[in-house]
Amino acid sequence: MTTNASPASVTPSPAASANVESATTSRLPLRGWGIELARRWNSGTYSLFVLHGNIFDVFPVQNGKTVSYVPLKTFLARRLFPEREYLLFYDIGDGLTFGSGEMQKKFFEWLQIYDQVEQTNFHQQGPPRDLIRLAPLLRRFFLRVTEERKDWKGITLIIDFPEKLIPPSEEAGATVEERMNLVTLLKWAASPDLRQMDVGILLVTESAAKLHNDLLQNPHVAQVRIDLPDTEERQRFLQSSWAESMAGGKALSEWSDFSSDELVPRTAGLNLLRIQHLLAEAVRNGARVTSEHVAISKKRLIEEYCQGLVRFKDPKPGVTLDRVATHVAAKQKLRELAWLIKNNKTDVLERGVLVPGRVGVGKSFLIDCFACECGLPVMEIAEFRSKWVGDTERQQMRILMTIRALGPVIVVVDEADAVFGSREGGDDDGGVSGRVFAAFAAHIGDSTLRGRELWVAMTSRPDLLSIDMKRQGRFGLCIPLFPAQGPDDVLDLFTTVAKIKKINLDDTIKAYIRENLGSRPLTGSDIESVLIRAKEQAVLAKRDDDVQLGDLETAVNSFIDPLDPDLLKLQELDAVLACSDRRYLPERFRTVDRAPLMEEFARVKMRAGKR
Repeated sequence: MTTNASPASVTPSPAASANVESATTSRLPLRGWGIELARRWNSGTYSLFVLHGNIFDVFPVQNGKTVSYVPLKTFLARRLFPEREYLLFYDIGDGLTFGSGEMQKKFFEWLQIYDQVEQTNFHQQGPPRDLIRLAPLLRRFFLRVTEERKDWKGITLIIDFPEKLIPPSEEAGATVEERMNLVTLLKWAASPDLRQMDVGILLVTESAAKLHNDLLQNPHVAQVRIDLPDTEERQRFLQSSWAESMAGGKALSEWSDFSSDELVPRTAGLNLLRIQHLLAEAVRNGARVTSEHVAISKKRLIEEYCQGLVRFKDPKPGVTLDRVATHVAAKQKLRELAWLIKNNKTDVLERGVLVPGRVGVGKSFLIDCFACECGLPVMEIAEFRSKWVGDTERQQMRILMTIRALGPVIVVVDEADAVFGSREGGDDDGGVSGRVFAAFAAHIGDSTLRGRELWVAMTSRPDLLSIDMKRQGRFGLCIPLFPAQGPDDVLDLFTTVAKIKKINLDDTIKAYIRENLGSRPLTGSDIESVLIRAKEQAVLAKRDDDVQLGDLETAVNSFIDPLDPDLLKLQELDAVLACSDRRYLPERFRTVDRAPLMEEFARVKMRAGKR
């Protein structure tokens, strides 16, 4: 027994005997999840493992002096378990298959003897396809073959799509077959005989949450997550011979505007298979890999992987916080954060920023401009919950795994109170909301990700956001946004929006705005609506972009805000009460005691709730 061998240079064995490879240079060293799986396998304390996460990617194996990239099943067979006595594969589609023809031959020789003893005909018909009938047969096989040889090299059984065998259904809703499958796997996991016989079972699934909780919570079951490839793995892949072979032997410089080193950061957030897709789509269509192609393809591939439940945006050059009108205090704080990010002072960055404010106040536009000023991409999370069992957790897993691989990134959560949910969850969702909340809370609270991910939560009702999320270390920094606070703010908003809409405001129009609209608590969306109506009047009068005072007066006089004033006041008071620093508040709220504000908030909330 070798106990001090590095897991990166061993063939794992559940018997806790680390078999040192005769030629350590013949195989690439294991990294990340591979090392974790080898260590836990070699500990000899587990017989059943759940391998989950990025399972549909490709993985490197050594072929002499070259490296090739193969699917996970091939990687397991050739890199982790090449010397096992038996390597078996099972799924409900193909039933039991084997790692080699020799293994299959030996199994059927044993099966012929079994048929003679038990008066069965599996040798002719093939082993049972369903796990309920196959499991007893496999256990007899394990017991028999391990007694025959002293130089035993063990058995590995890899089960694909185990979520089809033991879905996360409630006890009352599970079929008899699903219950028997669960009991079979739990007995295998706890069996000391399997560990002594050097038998290991590996369940391979994309999302562990799609398996039954009784299995996942069992102390005899080890879980290993495959993350998306990191910088070093992407660099090794892009520098391998795969790229040139895919391009028919052409050097990278002949079909790409970027070197392999330049492509590494641009492909963050993609697994290796999707990087293949990105490059092959250009090369095999006779196009070059340009900045535009990478940006468009990366956006599409990330959004496809996350099933359209996120929006991915690269920073737009030339866009800064200067494009945002008013919100002076908020812009100042965000500029400080942007400076910290640009100068790599990430150890003092917040993990999350809460941005409350009434509807239409410009939260999304402000954060988009902030992200561009930082030079960071934005991952915007939408509502991702599904009515199908296990889908919500799987979708959340994909989103969080992509975010972790993308960093540094700004993660934007709009309507955060609805997306995050609460710790208590709902009574009718089987605990899904509580698990989703716990996963978000654990991820956002992970201090090791400080500086790699800056989370921004936007909401018009921060009181509905769980207090667990608003604590320090998650969204402890709260920067509220407010509508215009006077004539200067109103004119600033009109001027900024008119510039974007390419509308010229002359001095008479500006004077009218200051005198007649300066006292209104208008927002950017209000002003955009008014200006579009004014421009519509000009276009109908055949003056195109020549907006005159009469057009604006008509638009203003016809404008009716459809929003409930009590709800708007409720949202404004909510933003004030959530604020973490008086400097971010309008002057009229900075010296007001919180107690009367809370009382007023309660009254308005009750009044609005009765409607």
